[in-house]
Amino acid sequence: MNCALIDDDRSALEQLQKLLTADLSEQFGRIPFGIDLFSDGRTFLEYWKPGRYDVVILEILMNGLSGLDVARAIRMTDQRVRLVFCSKSNGFAAESYQLDARYYLLKPISREAVSEMLSRINPELIQLRKTVTLPDGYTLLLRQILFTEYHNHVVLVHLKSGEIHRLRTNHNTMEELLIPCGYIRCPSKGILLNFHEIVDITDDSVLMSDGSSLPVSRRRRKEFQSSYNSFRLEKMQKGMIR
Repeated sequence: MNCALIDDDRSALEQLQKLLTADLSEQFGRIPFGIDLFSDGRTFLEYWKPGRYDVVILEILMNGLSGLDVARAIRMTDQRVRLVFCSKSNGFAAESYQLDARYYLLKPISREAVSEMLSRINPELIQLRKTVTLPDGYTLLLRQILFTEYHNHVVLVHLKSGEIHRLRTNHNTMEELLIPCGYIRCPSKGILLNFHEIVDITDDSVLMSDGSSLPVSRRRRKEFQSSYNSFRLEKMQKGMIR
């Protein structure tokens, strides 16, 4: 887990780093984490790139670019990173949630508030970090899987990076391995897909985030649609982002 903290008050920045380090050490155990500190929004944006951080915590009222200005710039290139705002006033809460903020910390920030914040975002972060080891010994992040397809004793695993991992195995083995994760399902014979990567779904096909169109068989249509609807509902209830 990688975090960025942005605040032009150095003492507040270091105090938040101390609280966050203590809580992350307890909650994440041996999972490595990193915390980078930035004293102004412009310096952060010069260093920023999509995917570099899992969480960005921003003071709203700063000299130069405000935390809201920085957040808007972030959201232009990254809809997935979890944003958390902090301020001495809760008067900016509505604006922060328009930017899909995951939490709002009121200063002075307490250890309890940091723990509560992490309890809200950790389940999603942990899910993003889960890995799977394929029958050929290849290990990858589950959420990086777009879909798999089986042909003639070979499974092609299509990844979000655009890569395709090829292995000799059967579809049933892949089902037993991937379906228990909860968001990978079989829309038609020989195919498994990641619900998180669905862009659109019709009666007989699914459009994936990479532009691929996958078939939904008539026999599996009802069960598949029901599973996807349940996934969507749970996702909205948890406030998870895709």
